[in-house]
Amino acid sequence: MRFSQVKGQDALKAKVVDMVDNHHFPHAVLISGKDGYGSVAMALAIAQYIACENKHDGDSCGECPSCNKYQKLVHPDFHLYFPTTTTKRVEKDNSASLFTEEFREYVLGHEGYIDFNSWIEYMGGENKQGIINVRDADSIVMNATLKTFVSKYKIIFVWGADRLNAEASNKLLKILEEPYPNTIFIMTAEHKEKIMPTILSRVQTIFLSPLSDETIATELKERNPELTSEQVNYQAMLCEGDLNRISEEFFKKENEYREMFVQINRLAMTYKTKASEISKFVDDKSKMTRANLKEFFSYCISTIEKCWLYNCGVPMIQHPLEMSEDIFKKNYPKFITQNNLDGIYTILEKSYHNVDRNANAKINLFNLIIKLGMLLERR
Repeated sequence: MRFSQVKGQDALKAKVVDMVDNHHFPHAVLISGKDGYGSVAMALAIAQYIACENKHDGDSCGECPSCNKYQKLVHPDFHLYFPTTTTKRVEKDNSASLFTEEFREYVLGHEGYIDFNSWIEYMGGENKQGIINVRDADSIVMNATLKTFVSKYKIIFVWGADRLNAEASNKLLKILEEPYPNTIFIMTAEHKEKIMPTILSRVQTIFLSPLSDETIATELKERNPELTSEQVNYQAMLCEGDLNRISEEFFKKENEYREMFVQINRLAMTYKTKASEISKFVDDKSKMTRANLKEFFSYCISTIEKCWLYNCGVPMIQHPLEMSEDIFKKNYPKFITQNNLDGIYTILEKSYHNVDRNANAKINLFNLIIKLGMLLERR
């Protein structure tokens, strides 16, 4: 991938090019930011630029033998690592090496703008949680010790460094602190805070910014020429700088989560008298995948924050509940006050993390509704 294929991020591209051209690029970097901001695309562009045999005009040439291999993700000095899980094909001892072909197809098919949930679905992981395990860490260490095949540098790319488990993280500490010659680590993470602090201390962090509404709008118009300018601008605003949100699937989910948010809050407000309705709702929604439940809880946290800001009189482009029915849209933000804001955040974050801990979905949702109801009473 060339820098010209990375959407936006112009200032960062220029900074990286300057670092590489002046031989100041560090041995290990962490690109921190949402995948939809372009973290993987940026990592691939950096790797290709470093290895390019004919750099010019601040970009790789896209034509030399090295670029041709990088553009297919098959360069022998480029090593790919990413989260995996067991599948019907790989029932145990999963590792990145067993899914490399699928990963190449997936990344190239999405032009570098990928996301974790769709990758797990693509690889056949169903409702499981992927990690980068100790087998991957052992492979990373082994590849770091090898001599390069054709390039000056071997580059080890780790997508989702925030999904390294503890054992794998510990394995990488020494090699990050004392790297082998001509070895460069390029890692990405959406949740930098989940990475072991000792690993963070050994890498230089590069922060990605959300893409501008203009950049998102341009992409939306190219993919959906039938949309009006008003529709494009509205959808671009909903994307919040994340290119992965421009899909039809995202907007469908956004509508579903908004309706579910309204339902769950209405049940919470009547939790003392609507036990049977709560039970029916919980039975239905507990069938959602773990990935979708986590997305819903994230949606709730974001919406609560917007309602709080709206309640405080912070100017907003649109109402945080713009597409909801008028009576709910008008009254709900008033229930989010200084008296209950922290408690609501806490219960939503706990519900989110309970999904990671494989908690019973019915109990998780039922507890959320009851405790949310008690908190809304405290406004």
